[in-house]
Amino acid sequence: MGELSDALDEFSEISREFHARIQKILRDKYCWKCPMRSTSKNTFCNELDAWIRLTGAFERGVQDNMLNNVAYDELEIITSRYLFKLLKKHKRHLKCNKTTILKLKEDVDPFALKEDLLFIEENPESVKTNDLILWPQICPVSFYWFSKAKILGIIPFKILKVEKSFQKEGHKFVQVENSLEIPLEYITGKLIKIISKNDPVYSKLDL
Repeated sequence: MGELSDALDEFSEISREFHARIQKILRDKYCWKCPMRSTSKNTFCNELDAWIRLTGAFERGVQDNMLNNVAYDELEIITSRYLFKLLKKHKRHLKCNKTTILKLKEDVDPFALKEDLLFIEENPESVKTNDLILWPQICPVSFYWFSKAKILGIIPFKILKVEKSFQKEGHKFVQVENSLEIPLEYITGKLIKIISKNDPVYSKLDL
């Protein structure tokens, strides 16, 4: 384990250095523009922003490396299995419910179009067959997905239709396309409603 420990220690040190480097870049180039900069010492937004960006870069690197040897569908299966192992290790149970509205910057075929509004129940406690769920593509191992989506300004998810829900080893799962099994606790959200630009409610929301 000596070589493995040395490699992990080296990565930890590199991560520390790059977190500090990203913090400095944010402070020097971007934070001065932020209207909330006067409260940053209380909100720790600089530290958090740097952490989110560093984690995103790490995950992109891991996924790019795996895609050298496996197909994209297999990568999703690997992610699902990773989440299940993480779930068993930490016995993660979320007790909060929150609804978020996302405005799409691009189409998410075949379910939604650019500029549609998605009403999403975060961390749903239950889903049923034919529900639409959001499956993360940029941050499956982190618990601040919506913050990351906002910061990176991309569409970091797929919309999937639930084919069935079931329990396995005491945990709730859903099965989606390609027989992919996803632990319920790691679904990004459940799609409650999609509002298009032609809907009269759209203009009233002023988003």
